[in-house]
Amino acid sequence: MLGEVSTVSQFSFFIIFALLGTVLSIKLRQPYVVGLLIFGMLSGPNALGIIVDEQLISTFSELGAVLLLFAVGIEFSLPKIMKSGLKAVVITILKMGVLFLVSYEAALFFGLDLTSSLVVGAMFSITSTTILFKLVTEKGMAKNPTLSLLFSMLILEDVAAIAALTFFSTIGSSAATYEDKLLSVFLSLGFLGVFYSLIRKPAERLIVDLTSSLSLEIVVFVSFSLCLVMSMIADFAGLSPAIGAFLAGSIISGLPNSRKIEKAIRPLLMMFASLFFLSLGMQVDPKIVLSNLPFSISLTILFVLVCFASVFALLYLTGSKSEKAIFGASAAVVLGEFSLIIASTYKGEHSGLLIAAGSFGVVATAIVSSFLLDRQKVIIRMKERLAPSWLQSSSRPLASYTSGLIKDFSPNGAFWKVSRLCWACISKKLAHIAAIALAVFLVRQATVMFLPPSIATPYLRASILTAGILAVIYYIYLILLDLRPLADTLSRTITRHKSKSAPEKAILRDILAAVILAFLAFNVHEIVFYLHLPKIFLWVDELLFITAAAFLWDILIQAQRLRSGAK
Repeated sequence: MLGEVSTVSQFSFFIIFALLGTVLSIKLRQPYVVGLLIFGMLSGPNALGIIVDEQLISTFSELGAVLLLFAVGIEFSLPKIMKSGLKAVVITILKMGVLFLVSYEAALFFGLDLTSSLVVGAMFSITSTTILFKLVTEKGMAKNPTLSLLFSMLILEDVAAIAALTFFSTIGSSAATYEDKLLSVFLSLGFLGVFYSLIRKPAERLIVDLTSSLSLEIVVFVSFSLCLVMSMIADFAGLSPAIGAFLAGSIISGLPNSRKIEKAIRPLLMMFASLFFLSLGMQVDPKIVLSNLPFSISLTILFVLVCFASVFALLYLTGSKSEKAIFGASAAVVLGEFSLIIASTYKGEHSGLLIAAGSFGVVATAIVSSFLLDRQKVIIRMKERLAPSWLQSSSRPLASYTSGLIKDFSPNGAFWKVSRLCWACISKKLAHIAAIALAVFLVRQATVMFLPPSIATPYLRASILTAGILAVIYYIYLILLDLRPLADTLSRTITRHKSKSAPEKAILRDILAAVILAFLAFNVHEIVFYLHLPKIFLWVDELLFITAAAFLWDILIQAQRLRSGAK
């Protein structure tokens, strides 16, 4: 043990082991995170004890998380998300939802409490942007056309991970419900958002002015100062300092010379990112890993299987060919570095176990993803040989349905265009309703203030109110008429009947779909209770009811077709 070694010497060991971990990863042709986690675990206080200063380890862990989120913020680009379209959004939500549910239930099965299980669900629903990019670049696959969609998905996952980080960083030992915690998070984010809105433009102008008049070193210093200021504000608001760092990075990303600034500060960011992963490895207790090895292995296997299957199915069902879907699924089965940040932020009873399971998962899945990417042709042949013919034939109509559905709901799709036209009509009528309500209120007040009591009777005020209500009812009727094209388009988009299809068959299919959806909607409460999910998941019944209503509306349309055909 080297417990008497000075802080400076232990800092030197930090740098040396970070270098050794990076070199080991390069030699093994693995992402640098793998070597850093392994060297951190071996050199930390829970193994060889070469580095035992827990305060130094904690400092690098917190500072590394802040600067890592700052780097993610610089990479964050809202135009990229908008350009990715609805397809990336749908795939990301469904993929993360499936992984969250499976991991969450597995954690409950292993006896973890509700909060720790929620953390596990969030951890094991995220794919690593850094490791994925490293793997495909080293294997010469960086020009694969599926990567543009994958990276759009990863941007959305990073945003979701930041939301999860915000939530779990506020969970303490208080008895407040998760709904109260969520409300607290929203209030804190609102405060931080107001500050962000106020400081963004002045900060951008200041950095642009400094770039044009001062050296790049000063610009780098100002950028890091902005990162630390936003981190302190986030900490003051009761959030993780890393959230403020992400917002600071997003300010930098909006500058016209953001690429120049990013290039200047990236080496320093990468160094602290290396120290962050090394410090996380030092927090892993090998005894905890070994004693809970079935837990870590089970979660990792579930992540790989469910992630591969869900990403492949979602890519295929949204229009990608089998080869591209297999490549996307193989690249996506690597656990993200955000998983480790979430685990390190959570300070609950099982925090050590979660860091150990996350570190094991990151190392194992990086190796698995590398293995799968090297054997694409073998996987394709296995899929062609093992997949039943009925499954392949039935999946094609489903893929056509989902692709068309996403296309219609995307910007410039059929539903999007009709909804914009309907809103243009409805917004005017809503303005008229607001004007009528204001006029009724003012006239009623005027009758009391300016007319004598003999004239300003309750009957007069009731008559004014009645006239206003009738006018409002008339405009509501007009709004319902304006909504008819939107309801028709929504129904056609969801049901997707062929124009020449028989109305009888369409009605039977609509009835079956509506009954199934209504049955699921009525049983959402029981499902949520049975799976021990938080109450926030109860909103799913509303989505199911709306979809069922679309099928019921289509039944009316098809019945009209049937009657007109009979005549």
